[in-house]
Amino acid sequence: MKLNAHFPRLYGLAAMVGMAISAQAQPAPRIGFVYPAGGQISTSFEVIIGGQYLDEESQVIVSGEGITAKVLEHDKIPAAQVVDDYRDRLREVQGKFREMKRGDKLPADQVLATIRRLLREADLTEKNLRLMAEYDRRRNDPKQQLNNQIGESVRVKITVAEVATPGIRHLRVHTPSGLSNPMRFVVGQLPEAREAEPPPEFDLEHYRGGMDAVKQQKLVTPPVSLPVTLNGRIMPGEVDEFTFKANKDQRVVLAMHARSLIPYLADAVPGWFQSIVSLHNEEGYEVAYSDGYRFDPDPVLFYKIPADGLYHIRVHDSIYRGRDDFVYRITVGELPFLTGISPLGATAGEKIEITFQGGNLGTEFKQKYEAPAQAGITLLHATVGGLRSNSIPFHIDTVSQECEREPNAGLGSAQELKPPVIVNGRIETTGDADFYHVKGRGNHEMIFEIFARRLGSPVDASLTVFDNDGNQIAFNDDHEDLASGLTTHHADSRISVKLPADGQAFVRVTDTQSQSGITNAYQLKVHVAEPSFSLRVTPSSLNTRPGGSAKLTVHALRSGQKCRRACRQGRGRHRHYRALRW
Repeated sequence: MKLNAHFPRLYGLAAMVGMAISAQAQPAPRIGFVYPAGGQISTSFEVIIGGQYLDEESQVIVSGEGITAKVLEHDKIPAAQVVDDYRDRLREVQGKFREMKRGDKLPADQVLATIRRLLREADLTEKNLRLMAEYDRRRNDPKQQLNNQIGESVRVKITVAEVATPGIRHLRVHTPSGLSNPMRFVVGQLPEAREAEPPPEFDLEHYRGGMDAVKQQKLVTPPVSLPVTLNGRIMPGEVDEFTFKANKDQRVVLAMHARSLIPYLADAVPGWFQSIVSLHNEEGYEVAYSDGYRFDPDPVLFYKIPADGLYHIRVHDSIYRGRDDFVYRITVGELPFLTGISPLGATAGEKIEITFQGGNLGTEFKQKYEAPAQAGITLLHATVGGLRSNSIPFHIDTVSQECEREPNAGLGSAQELKPPVIVNGRIETTGDADFYHVKGRGNHEMIFEIFARRLGSPVDASLTVFDNDGNQIAFNDDHEDLASGLTTHHADSRISVKLPADGQAFVRVTDTQSQSGITNAYQLKVHVAEPSFSLRVTPSSLNTRPGGSAKLTVHALRSGQKCRRACRQGRGRHRHYRALRW
């Protein structure tokens, strides 16, 4: 009897110890998506953050100035046993409710109050019922792909101040177990609209736990005015539709942001949301379509409106997959959009004039620019009518730069280059081949490298190096740059080759896909090979308690003479590194 008398107390103590151990062992939080993935300056709005190992005491941190975040509620789908308990208690409530309806007819204005009272007596809340309904939805819908990595959610109120700068920020969740991975969050200038979907709050008016039959109504997104940013997420087999009114001769740009928001989905094939965007007229006929932009999986659609009327945007996944983290944003309107810039780069500290190419820029758009003193790839944009365009990469280097000089279509007309140098060229016509003549030190290593895809250019370059007699001594098509971010096709060429004894060589630049045009620009960098290295760290962030320790790996990526053999043999996907564990 004594053992039985003390058992509840011992059980409670054991539970407390178990909870303490669990809290210490709880992994750091992980974010799978943020929806919507951005908002307009000078507005407040709610977002849902989906992930794993989130916590009641979560805090949300957004990089940069002018954004505040307040956590409103944390949701975690209960275990099956808990849901069964909710269901049993709900059946009792339903039974009592039916008896009351058979006995005395309840006035309409007292129905909800009575239901809430019965739920309180059964120790049930509307949140319990909402989580139970979500549990059923995820497990009973054959189209749903169960994923514990986004099984929890945090509802957050975001406020974007008037002083906030437009552009991409990074959002993280902080819990007692540490800081989450970053998720991209966009501060925009345009009004925002969301696809129609069930209210985020559980509402007994629309769902009464089986106590009253409720008619399911089709959700319709109301028409929007341009310009606008549309927010949505694709569920299995779903096709989202938005409607807007446009006038004749408007030059509308639809720019999708999906993979740029969530670069990789580890359990989706391909490893991202592959979106499809189509535009339809008032009669429903498709008038424009896009499944990507150049080599970027996110579509961009350009369309000149032929007649006044309503137009419909339809969005879906390429193979009709879907999930809560298939999140997207679409900017729509007569918006400035950059398709290219010239030149593609500048020498550090140099003052130059840049020409912007694209849509809705007005007349030829040029801008004075002073390159920063630090080398690297930066992002530039144009501003037209107070609206910022998309950003485009721009290459800053310490090496002097010059422009391609035509004609240079053969060995006899090759343009002279004095290394180290960067030449800004362009594939202007189909089949165009640009030749350059380089004089260096005999029997010394020289590096020839193309910058094009890494700078947003559609050029798929190939490099060929010849000796003074026209004999091929090296060739490369694709070279993998481990620091090139979201590039899915490493199409920039790179060759490291020992020059002939006379120190002279010719290099030919072509496009393997025979593309050409004003935006098909490239940079060719020629310089003497010097042994060097760069460092990469994995993982990119660490979580550890004060006084604790953690492991990371530093990768030393070597370049220069050690790469000569692989480059010369055309093996573009090679790397030399030493991993050091700290």
